[in-house]
Formats: sequence, C-alpha cells, structure tokens
Amino acid sequence: MILKILKEQTRAQHEEVEAAVDVMNQMFDLDAYKRLVGGFWSFYAAYEPLIPIEELRAAGFDYAERVKLPLLERDARALGLELEACNAQMPDLGSAAKAFGSLYVIEGSTLGGQVISRHLKETLAITPENGGEFYAGYGKETGPMWKAFGESITAFADGKSLDDEIVDSAKATFAVITEWVGRKTSAAATIK
Repeated sequence: MILKILKEQTRAQHEEVEAAVDVMNQMFDLDAYKRLVGGFWSFYAAYEPLIPIEELRAAGFDYAERVKLPLLERDARALGLELEACNAQMPDLGSAAKAFGSLYVIEGSTLGGQVISRHLKETLAITPENGGEFYAGYGKETGPMWKAFGESITAFADGKSLDDEIVDSAKATFAVITEWVGRKTSAAATIK
C-alpha cells in the first residue's frame, strides 16, 4: 500500500525533478553528461553518509549493498572530472521512516537508470566500463532489488501510522535533487 501512496502523492515532485534534471536530453552531449555525473556525485557525497544504515538494517533493509557513491566516483575518474562538493540542504534522514521515504526516490531512480544506461550506450558509447556505471545500477539484479526494496518498505510501514512521514521525506528528497542536480546540470554550468 505504501508504494501506491508514494507514487500517487509524489507524482508532481517526480515530474518536477524530471523536468529540472532532464536526463535524457543530457545524454546527447558529453559535456552535459559530465555535468550530470558531477551533479549526482556531489549530491550522493553529501547524502549517503546521512543514511541511518544500522536503523534500516534493524528494520529489515540493508542499504550498505546498494551505495551509489563508489559508482559515481569510478564514473568521474573515467570521465576525467574534478568534483565539487554539494552545499544544498539535505533531507532529514533521522529515522527509519524518513530514510525509507527518501530511499523510495533513490531506488526508483536506480530502476529508471536501466533505460538511461541503454540510451548512454547508443548515443555516447558510454558503458559501465567507461563512465556509465552509476546508471547501470545493479545490472540484471536491478528489478529484483527494486522488488526487495518494495517488500522492505511495505513490511516496515504496514500497520504503522508513518505514511505522512515517509511521503514527506520522499518529497523532500525529490526537492533537493530538483534544486541541486538541476542547477548543476543546467546549460550554464561548467566542467572544472
């Protein structure tokens, strides 16, 4: 039930982030793709240390096997990027409920990355081996890992009055990505 609630109540934020980041149109130009990778690296460098790994593990979900920052660091090296720290206000991940809400956005974007990964290969000849590892996500395990996340968040939320906290956290995460990554990937941004 929580996945349906999240999908319905964050639809507007999902559309806003897609419009601001405009990933698919960033994939036709290597410099635009580099800005995109740099923007996501800076977001994840600030975001992932805030995830309450142990609290989530106690709630039945292990994010430690899903961290994205190492993938982005390898992509940045492959693309020759100098990286800039994120100074955006990160979402509050101070509880398992807030972390689950936020990770709904992160894990959902990993699922969507499969389409982007194919597009990268076709348009820029970028593969996981030469700067596209982040979008490749969990490879063939991406679908099953999304399903496992869905089962974990559903089991966590079932029978509790946490829907608002979970949804608000997802909305806050969408807002940070929209503002920070959208700004970093705009045409005016430059590669250092």
